[in-house]
Amino acid sequence: MRRLAGLEAAAACLVFSSMFLSGCASMAEGVTRALMGSDVAEEDTRQCYIRGPAFKGLADLMAHQNSSSETGNHTRNLKILMVHGIGTHIPGYSTRLQENLARALDLDVVSDRPKQISVQQPLLFPNEKLGVVRATHYSSREGTKSLVFYELTWSEISEPEKRVIAYDSSGEYAFRRAQLNQVMKGFVNSHIPDPLIYLGDAREKIQVAVAQAFCSMVAYDWDEVGLNSAETCPFNLLTPQKLFGDDYVFISHSLGSRIVIDSLQRLAEVTSKEGADPRLAGLTLSQDFIEAMRQKEFTLFMFANQLSLLQLGRKIPAVTGQINEYCAEDVETRDQRFVQRLNIIGFSDPNDILSWAVPPNYTHEYMDSRLCPVMDNVIINIAKVDNFFGAVEVANPAAAHADYEADKRVISLVAHGIGESGTAPLIKDRCEWLETR
Repeated sequence: MRRLAGLEAAAACLVFSSMFLSGCASMAEGVTRALMGSDVAEEDTRQCYIRGPAFKGLADLMAHQNSSSETGNHTRNLKILMVHGIGTHIPGYSTRLQENLARALDLDVVSDRPKQISVQQPLLFPNEKLGVVRATHYSSREGTKSLVFYELTWSEISEPEKRVIAYDSSGEYAFRRAQLNQVMKGFVNSHIPDPLIYLGDAREKIQVAVAQAFCSMVAYDWDEVGLNSAETCPFNLLTPQKLFGDDYVFISHSLGSRIVIDSLQRLAEVTSKEGADPRLAGLTLSQDFIEAMRQKEFTLFMFANQLSLLQLGRKIPAVTGQINEYCAEDVETRDQRFVQRLNIIGFSDPNDILSWAVPPNYTHEYMDSRLCPVMDNVIINIAKVDNFFGAVEVANPAAAHADYEADKRVISLVAHGIGESGTAPLIKDRCEWLETR
């Protein structure tokens, strides 16, 4: 309890500082425009530094969609699962990101309306809603490229937990607070509880929601998803043919980075012989599918990641520091890994006070080696750095945390990667890449 209280106090201080600095940055921008004129073209000097190996973008994964697949006549798809972070979210929160990626990939046709799945797992959590998966299909006009974007909203799990502090924002009490402080407290009450809730009893529910979203993404083709459905995705639908027939990418924001990694590590534990969960009898992955996963490569793009922060006070996974021992093709233990390779591209703005870059040795010291993680660090200014009256540099920390989906460099890196033949000219011109091998 003491650790949670400390996290809460620290998070509140960070939010207060964020909102104060946000105001300062806005004032500085206003003063600058007033003095220099709004039509003055400014050079974009925001930094973009990438440290890590070459990685593929979405376009690279879509390039072979017209080639034959292991599933015969199956039309190959690229499937993306988005997992949000702190704050209350409603389905559709990732629309701007989806449309920017579709534009970068020349996908100019979209389904007339999204399909929605109400997530549940009655064997583990009877009569409980675990969130919503919203699926949207994008394609090229010629029909040669296809992408299905799955967006998980898990706020239904955390919102009931926030009722314990609801009185703080009620009409009975909130009017006693100063107006500016009320705005700040409203932000705190909506966003800060989520990491605390996740670190508590809700962690398993959220991870099961991710597992169910992943199951739906793999098990069903676009035409098989109902317009509005409430169902449990049975793991026995997950076959090697389904897995190899498509390509899969995860995208997360802030707390979502921790959730995705934990969910994958939980699957690694649940499906291992030593860590099988007896409550999941009949729900575990088949041995054939587990073996197929060990031959499949996945990619995770993390925006404003919080892996390092949310590692504090936690036990490290059972298997660490043995990536080469599990992931090389010529080792005896390769049949114990969970996936062939997990490419992790972590984006962090140094001016975002709610995000942390991942240290170079993090994957070896704090991640399950059976995930075969390979890490890229993208240190990038999302928010513009201004001079406050020519004396103090300041950047809007709110924009630094939230505006990844609108940044052209971020979109280009996700869409086209780096070090491959399709690297975008914008990245070559604006980003410095220090390749690791």
